[in-house]
Amino acid sequence: MTTALSVFTIRPMQADDYAQVAELWRNTPGMGMSAVDDNEQAIAAFLAFNPELNFVAVQAEQLLGVIMCGYDGRRATIYHMAVAQNVQGKGIGTALLQHLEQQLAQQQISKARLLVFADNQSGNAFWAKQGWAWQTALNYYSKDVS
Repeated sequence: MTTALSVFTIRPMQADDYAQVAELWRNTPGMGMSAVDDNEQAIAAFLAFNPELNFVAVQAEQLLGVIMCGYDGRRATIYHMAVAQNVQGKGIGTALLQHLEQQLAQQQISKARLLVFADNQSGNAFWAKQGWAWQTALNYYSKDVS
């Protein structure tokens, strides 16, 4: 993939990418991380369950961005997407999303969803720019069950 950044590669995310991905998440404003769901073991299990829907953008061994998606048999859900702050706005997020959307289409997955914190202005602006529709008719509920 070529952008103003120069050349980077998008490849499947592997469990051994976790340290760099977790560091990126910790340094990305607007990310909501769970100690239970986003630890190394949980992410490894998620990747094993969804091996073809999670990608990283790398340049010379440096992780620039990540997108994580799961499929439950009915809908795809994007759980985490982040791009290193020093390379935001250079097309990496768009390239990761387009790569994922192509993979979803190849697997005949017709609908995807995601959640963005209301106060994450840059995240909400990104998704709107990419053509994702804000669902005002829905309420989102969650509960810790463990």
